[in-house]
Amino acid sequence: MKKLMTLGLAILAFSLWAGNSIFSYYGYPVQFYGRDVYSMGMGDSGASDIFRYNTGYTNPAQTNRDNKSLFGTGIIAGYTNYKSEYQGTERSFRDDALDFPYFSVSVPVKKHRIGFQYNSYASGVVNNQYAYPDSTIERQESDKYIFRTDLIYTFSYKNLNLGISGNYYFGHDKRTFEQTSATNTVPTRESLLRSFKNPTLSFGALSSFDKHSVGMHLTLPVTLEGESKRSSTHTTEPAEDYTLDLPLQYAVSYTALPMPQLKVAVDANYEMYSEVDESYRDGIKLGLGLAYEPEKGQKYWYRGIPLRAGLWYRQLPFKDARNNADIDEMAYTMGFTLPLKNEVSRVDFALQYS
Repeated sequence: MKKLMTLGLAILAFSLWAGNSIFSYYGYPVQFYGRDVYSMGMGDSGASDIFRYNTGYTNPAQTNRDNKSLFGTGIIAGYTNYKSEYQGTERSFRDDALDFPYFSVSVPVKKHRIGFQYNSYASGVVNNQYAYPDSTIERQESDKYIFRTDLIYTFSYKNLNLGISGNYYFGHDKRTFEQTSATNTVPTRESLLRSFKNPTLSFGALSSFDKHSVGMHLTLPVTLEGESKRSSTHTTEPAEDYTLDLPLQYAVSYTALPMPQLKVAVDANYEMYSEVDESYRDGIKLGLGLAYEPEKGQKYWYRGIPLRAGLWYRQLPFKDARNNADIDEMAYTMGFTLPLKNEVSRVDFALQYS
């Protein structure tokens, strides 16, 4: 346990990076739904999966019933490719992305479990630069994060799991504009920094049968409160009150074992953004995944590697401000696992093309 605490503190000491998206100027386009890397490889589904040791804790009732202390974390790395057209000229470029999505610990106490999860809930990072013919250079940047910490309690009775978690959100939204020119001796710089925080609660239930499990969970709406401060090269305005509303969120999920070595999972997430902002539509994310979990003791090592595949669809709540168009996403995923010597320990890998 001491090693887990030390490792956890070391991870929390790192800065958290966020996924890149050109839509970061309009909202929080990159969102983590609380599932782990295993689930990411099978369509980001599996919020009711109790047929393995370790999971994410998007549903506070989701936990393994074995008497084992569990630890999990992950890293997402990749590239985002963009194309843009301005004044008849088309350009393309690539951004790298690095995200530390979550860190979780779960400890059993008889029929109870106490857990903790820290994750980057939503984010948006993008910056762009344009050079005009007269040597003027304009640069814009959006740097926004919402982090979430969960303190989780789960109770198991026969085939039923009930869970509750206290959730604490905090974050910032920073916008920056810079302009430099050969004719200006002092560069123009303007920035807007918003910070916010507040707690809420989540509830979950999960019922399991021999080869099936079904779960549901919800997170209560919350108004994040903080301040907004605008500054420029020459002045800093007084801070003003600022609020950010997060809506009621709920999800349902189903996991089945149609064959001993085959698993199927279906998840649906719903976020009632239209209730907090009339210009938004409700957010939806649907995931479908398959997993192959081979029996142990295979003659050839490669036959013993668990494999996964899936896809997901998501509709973002905000629109593209340039043409008022809805923004939809779809991703194809795959994953595999490298089991370690310890029965519980494993390293999961996932690939995603969205």
